[in-house]
Amino acid sequence: MWLTFDWDDVSITDPIVQSALAELDSRYPLRVWYRVSSSGTGLHLVIAELVWDASTGTMQTQPVDFPESLTLEIRAEFSEPPWGLECRGRLISDSVRTQNGYRTGRLFSAKNQNLAGGWMLYESQA
Repeated sequence: MWLTFDWDDVSITDPIVQSALAELDSRYPLRVWYRVSSSGTGLHLVIAELVWDASTGTMQTQPVDFPESLTLEIRAEFSEPPWGLECRGRLISDSVRTQNGYRTGRLFSAKNQNLAGGWMLYESQA
């Protein structure tokens, strides 16, 4: 399962977002990728690596596989204080999906005819 996050009504410049990104970067160095959501008012994150795609001749982000229980645990952690970032509705619905054998952690590139931004690697300021 992929470790993804959906953080609504925040921007990359918010201090709590910067703190959470730094925390994730300390756990998964050079693997924290983010983009602006299709609404333009939130962020999507994924823990991924760059891999060479021979079919396109380019580097592509490839999400890292995690045990599903761990992805839900980490996402729940970032929904609680001090973070309060992860979308609780999505977390709850993904918990139900998990119990019924469905895939979780999906992030959509388009919603209501709006496109999400491109993926960018988080680079710590430290």
